Amino acid sequence: MAKRREPDLISLAFQLMAERGWCRFSFTELARRAGVPLARVYAELPGRGALLRGLGRRLDAQMFELEQAELDGMTPRERVFELVMRRLDAMAPYKEGLRAVAQAVPRDPALLLAAGCNVGLLSRRLLDATETANGPAVAAVARRVIGMIYVRTFRVWLDDATPDMARTLAELDRRLQQAEEVARWVRGLGRSRPSDAPTATAA
Repeated sequence: MAKRREPDLISLAFQLMAERGWCRFSFTELARRAGVPLARVYAELPGRGALLRGLGRRLDAQMFELEQAELDGMTPRERVFELVMRRLDAMAPYKEGLRAVAQAVPRDPALLLAAGCNVGLLSRRLLDATETANGPAVAAVARRVIGMIYVRTFRVWLDDATPDMARTLAELDRRLQQAEEVARWVRGLGRSRPSDAPTATAA
């Protein structure tokens, strides 16, 4: 007898969200749809935050599933571009459910916090992949910039119906270019600042 295939609770959950929205999503209905006891659902997904974190881990694993040699041959900008697009490709099966989540974020503080935590973790991982961090203050700013780039690109991706994701690609490229321009401006300020103030001499 063939072994029963375990249901993919995360995929089923986002299918339900696409149908019902974030607010009307029910773990009880998820258990019914999966054909498993509710205890089994809660053991894997104790709450909605765990559901978002579970999807985040899955997407990050797919995003980083490439040979290190591929990353080594890229500039920091190319690395961010490649990794973000890989993540968006991995998100495609969950797109309608994610749209329901995005629509609920402004009305749900707990959801906003959970989504922010996911973006924060993603930003740290993307920054680490660029291998450009230079001190905690610079790293903190860089993480915020990467997070904003990702969020803005994600919003365009949600409504991008082009077959080759042309709008998404253009948005990500434009945001990365803006970030590079700001980084060059900041470095220029640092170079133009006097290194030492003049010292007074005794008369």
